[in-house]
Amino acid sequence: MLPLTIARKKTICKVLGPGERSVIWFHGCFRRCPRCIAATMNVAADCEQISPAKLADWVLNNVGIEGITLSSGEPLQQPIDALTDFLMRVRHGTNLSVLCYTGYRYEGMSASGEYVAVLPLIDVLIDGEYRQKEDFGQRWRGSANQRFHFLTDRYRSQQEEWNNAFDRQIEIELDINGKVLISGVPSKDFIEKLTTKLRQQDVDIDFS
Repeated sequence: MLPLTIARKKTICKVLGPGERSVIWFHGCFRRCPRCIAATMNVAADCEQISPAKLADWVLNNVGIEGITLSSGEPLQQPIDALTDFLMRVRHGTNLSVLCYTGYRYEGMSASGEYVAVLPLIDVLIDGEYRQKEDFGQRWRGSANQRFHFLTDRYRSQQEEWNNAFDRQIEIELDINGKVLISGVPSKDFIEKLTTKLRQQDVDIDFS
């Protein structure tokens, strides 16, 4: 089985889904959406290849989390059998929830046999490409065309709240190499202003 390719992972995150979550940013995306916040991550050579079993062990060792969020490039461009195996291991014997961002549209995925095994392992699918002109500050979404698909009952009762929420938050960290790491969905104005100021100081920044 082919490995999964990871750009970054974070043990605890409070801004990419409900509760405290472990987040995995996968490496690579063919879409190249203009002003994508993960664009640098998707082309950088700095990534890790990891087996589904090892990645699942990392998740299962993160005590107290409510679930995991799959993000970055395009999670569903990873080898589907490896991604399915990883999610099955996470799901087995746990109550962890799974949120997944994708640039694909749900209708096309559900009509394709390629995703028949992986979709039932996802509680909420957030679909659609990023469109800067439709970036109005929605919580957990980059732009208004992106939709929540509640594929299980886990969060379905919160559907109205999620669809109408505009309270975005981000988390900012500084790693040991001096790189600024930002998690969440920042506003487009925030990205432009902060990137300009930090680059003037020769500070590397990684949005994800």
